[in-house]
Amino acid sequence: MNCNEAKYVMPLYLSGELDAKSMSDFELHLDQCVLCHREIEEQRAYDNLLRACFVSEQLDVRNLRARVWNRIMTSDRGTLFFRRPARLVAIAAMLLLAVCTGIVYLSVRSKSVATVYADAVDDHYEEVVQRTPLSGWRTDLDMLGQRQLGDSEIINKLGPAGYQLVRARVCELGGELYVHAEYKNEKGEISIFIKRRSGDLPGAAKDVVNGCPIHVETTRGFQVAGFQTEQFTVLIVSDLPSTENFRLARESASRVA
Repeated sequence: MNCNEAKYVMPLYLSGELDAKSMSDFELHLDQCVLCHREIEEQRAYDNLLRACFVSEQLDVRNLRARVWNRIMTSDRGTLFFRRPARLVAIAAMLLLAVCTGIVYLSVRSKSVATVYADAVDDHYEEVVQRTPLSGWRTDLDMLGQRQLGDSEIINKLGPAGYQLVRARVCELGGELYVHAEYKNEKGEISIFIKRRSGDLPGAAKDVVNGCPIHVETTRGFQVAGFQTEQFTVLIVSDLPSTENFRLARESASRVA
């Protein structure tokens, strides 16, 4: 089992829905992969935190209940509502559901807001650092760029000075398809992930180059710098110092903005 397969079965493992063989394969992978082992522990911690929140957190809704009750009693239809206790129960249930939904949303959002960065680091580590043999790598990059990104030259344009474009393949980050391009020089390799723009990158921008806000993130010991042009979303991942990875993002942004 590789890291991509492990990600798909991870929720089933946590919920105890894997069969014996799949569970054995998954646990063997966890013993051999530091990143996946760390991710499953993080998932467990989030699940436990959310569970504890619902079990032990006492929501103080007294002020909200008082405001709703006051609104009902001062309404022209207060008497009608008072005579319909079932409707009051329904209103209270809806309000409680809204509060609980807000708690769940905030918990999940805080966890998933930077999922694309974590996925990019995972792919870089597995496919470039570990050199895990995967199918789909291409060397006819002009054709790949045209078909996947609508621009036959964009993959070459993004390469920083001194780096050679080696290969590229289509991958999935945060539920969306990206082109993962590998570049290298005498010091090592970097990954650049590109997709057609849709939505915005999470987090605050550190700088703006040619109208492109540049975001930076440190995830699991790797550096991620992302920016967006009018057409593309671009992520650069490396184990370089943060200042150098940031410089590469600025250079790439200046080429395609």
